[in-house]
Amino acid sequence: MADTERAVYLQRLDPEQRDAYVEAHDDVPAAVTDAMERGGVERFELYVRDDVAVCILECEDLDAYLDAVDGDEEVAEWERYTGQFKRSGVDADADPEEGIPFMDRVWRFAPDDTDD
Repeated sequence: MADTERAVYLQRLDPEQRDAYVEAHDDVPAAVTDAMERGGVERFELYVRDDVAVCILECEDLDAYLDAVDGDEEVAEWERYTGQFKRSGVDADADPEEGIPFMDRVWRFAPDDTDD
């Protein structure tokens, strides 16, 4: 997995819509996962606690992933749909450079890692 890029982003949920947000992910459209696969996604995980959703994306190349999902109308439709349950997060209608609120990694630990 040395050649895998990881990106993490956080979304704030509307506390009254948290359950609806979680339930929506019981049926993610195939068109969305197809676009993710085209973009080289190797793993995507979504975690929720209270009104915070954390997404962890692992892919071959983050730019290739963004190229695959940016401008894909079905992905945008999904993000607009799930957007009704959020206070902030992915914005399908924002400039592609600002649409996904990626976080900066500030520290990591791996006992056998020789990379700085």
